[in-house]
Amino acid sequence: MRFVLLVFLFFSCLSTAQAKESITWFIWDLPPEFVKAGKWKNQGYGDKFLKYFMTHLPDYDHKIQRVNIPRWSSEVLKPQRCSAHLWGGFFPGQLVESKPYSFTPPHVLIFHKRHAKRIGSPGSTVSIGELLKQSDLKLIIQKINFNEDAKQTRYPVLFPWLKPYMGQKNLIELSGGRNDVDLRLLKSGRADYTIGYPTTITTQQRVFGIENEYVSYNIREHYLFKKVYVACNNSDFGKEVIAKVNKILTKETLRTFLGYHEEWNDNDPYFRQTYTDYFINDKELLRVID
Repeated sequence: MRFVLLVFLFFSCLSTAQAKESITWFIWDLPPEFVKAGKWKNQGYGDKFLKYFMTHLPDYDHKIQRVNIPRWSSEVLKPQRCSAHLWGGFFPGQLVESKPYSFTPPHVLIFHKRHAKRIGSPGSTVSIGELLKQSDLKLIIQKINFNEDAKQTRYPVLFPWLKPYMGQKNLIELSGGRNDVDLRLLKSGRADYTIGYPTTITTQQRVFGIENEYVSYNIREHYLFKKVYVACNNSDFGKEVIAKVNKILTKETLRTFLGYHEEWNDNDPYFRQTYTDYFINDKELLRVID
């Protein structure tokens, strides 16, 4: 009798496990958000956000799919697909979003240090609008537009300044598997500057082993932090997942997530203050946008 009971319990548990619905989570190769390979593989802050969500959503069978932008755009609307770290506004009405739980900091401009005398003291503020008028300086960035259906660009805050120069010789758009620009292209002379984040230089030093010969500048036209969400296909299943994610996003969770950021941003005090004021202390900040 005991044997029969054990067999019954075994198959009951097996049936329950098999009944789990699956979530396919999209990630991409963009250190320090998601790190694909090497010593820091799966140690990006986005990797850790996703691991946290998966651990706290035990009712689902979790799968991770690494995609490039075209692949993400073509598959994100399929059933039971979610993205753990996404700006708002993609595919309006077709994705359902969680409460915001993080943000990306304002972009910076990155030059090879040979330009420092011309551009100014590293860390100072420059105008991308004025730099784009200088036709002898080439800006190299990833492809600006995702696709028409997504209703979003890679540089949403800076798009009004970039748009007039699309197709011109001093604005080079890359396409391919990477989501960032290899700073060594600046050293080789392919271009003079690029758009990155405050963490881009130190991250590429850590992950790719590049040399310490790049400098960054704040952008006068971009002082905004852009909110980040979990997003799923807008279906009953997607709404169910997002409702559970929202319950996970407690103040304690948000403090943990801030720690993941600080593993990569050298404990940036301005990022910490902005994150704490907005997410922990619930202050309204004009510099934090959707």
